[in-house]
Amino acid sequence: MPIREITGVNDGGALFPDNTTSSTSNNNATTSKSRDSVPQPNETQDSINEAVNEHSQGYIGILSPFYFDGVATSTEIVIEEVDVWQDVIMTIHPDGVSDQRVEDMQAAQAVGYEGDGSVGNPIVFSLEGLVEASFCTLRASLGFIPDEDGGRLDSRLFIERHEGAGADFSIDAAGLAMESGADELYPHLVSTQFFVGDTIDTNGVGDAGKVRFQIKADVTGTISMNEMALFINR
Repeated sequence: MPIREITGVNDGGALFPDNTTSSTSNNNATTSKSRDSVPQPNETQDSINEAVNEHSQGYIGILSPFYFDGVATSTEIVIEEVDVWQDVIMTIHPDGVSDQRVEDMQAAQAVGYEGDGSVGNPIVFSLEGLVEASFCTLRASLGFIPDEDGGRLDSRLFIERHEGAGADFSIDAAGLAMESGADELYPHLVSTQFFVGDTIDTNGVGDAGKVRFQIKADVTGTISMNEMALFINR
C-alpha cells in the first residue's frame, strides 16, 4: 500500500478515501505560561473595583462609648435652651473613629473632622478633597427623653461655605414627634443627603465646606448621642 506523506495536518490515525494512511510531522514548538504570570479576569476586576472605591466612595464614622459596652453621651436641655438650635455633645470613644474616606480627602486632611464633641467644641466634618459633582449623606443616631407630653425634636445640618461663597446655610432633617408621653426614650435615626456643588467643594488648601449636626427641642428633656457618620461619594 503506498504511503502518503502529509505534514502537520492529520494525527495519522485516520484513513483517506483511497485507503492510504498518513504520517504527520509537527514542527511547532510547544510553549507554556504559568497561570500566575497572567492576570485572571476576576483578579483584574477586583483590582479595578478596589481602585475605584478608594477614589470615589468612602465614609468616616465617629462612635460614642455606646458601641463599646458603655453608654451614649447624655445632655440635659434646660428651659433656656428650648426652641434654640444647638450643636450636639458627644464623647468620642478612643477606638470610635473609623476613617475610610476617599484618598483625595485623606490627602487633603489627615483628620476628617474638627472638635472633640464637648461643649463649645462640636464635631465638624470637613469636605476638603471633594469636588462640585460630589454628594454626601450625614447619619446621626440619637435618642430623646422629654420631660413633658407632646414634645417635638427637630434636627438639621449646618453647612459652612468656603471662602467667598456667601453666607452659611442649613438643611432641615427629619423631625421626631414624641406622641407617647413624657419620660420615655424615643430613638431617632437621621439620614440626610446633600450635594456638594460649587460653594462647599474644595476651593484651595484648607478652604472647603464643613458640615455639622444640630438639634432643637420644644420641651426640656435629655438628649443622648450614639454616633455620627459621613458617607461620601466623590
